[in-house]
Amino acid sequence: MDIIELEHWVPDPESPGRLKYAGQPVALDVFMELKYRLESMGYLPDEYFLINMDWEKGRKIPKGANIFCTTDYGESEGVYIDVYLKWYEDGKPITKTFITGKTLGENGNDLDRMFLISSAITKAFHGENAAHSRHDRVNGQEDKGGSILHLSMREQDTVISALVEQRERQENSLCQTEQLLRRMTGGITGYESESTEDHPI
Repeated sequence: MDIIELEHWVPDPESPGRLKYAGQPVALDVFMELKYRLESMGYLPDEYFLINMDWEKGRKIPKGANIFCTTDYGESEGVYIDVYLKWYEDGKPITKTFITGKTLGENGNDLDRMFLISSAITKAFHGENAAHSRHDRVNGQEDKGGSILHLSMREQDTVISALVEQRERQENSLCQTEQLLRRMTGGITGYESESTEDHPI
């Protein structure tokens, strides 16, 4: 999935293969695209996800702006995500709230889910495969990603029930296999001995 750009760049007709700066996007357009992506992923906070009123009426994203999130419990209730824009003017850093999201729940699962939403927002603007100086390796190969899933209590119960059912089916299958081997060879030990004699290591 393409990242959401905080600057507009277009092909330069005078220099094929190169891009040229084409201005700043309207903040509300950026917000609407982000909200649509989160909604399509099922990642909108359940209470609200709102653009700060300072950015509502055609204001553009400042040139050179970067975006970052914070996630924490609220003072009264719920868990909040605050999305900020940070840029420089006259050499001085400026940080302004861009978007605020909230969920009414305030247990550990709610906090985890809001951190996942924060991660999805970061990926929407920076991509999923940022380069790092250190790469984890699994089985001798680079670990190039994966996913973390947030499951509701109902979804967790469904997964647990399915895994228990699968284990029970496997146990029944193993038990039947063992019984068949005993009937055919007089016992598991006899079968293993015959296998070793027929196929020496």
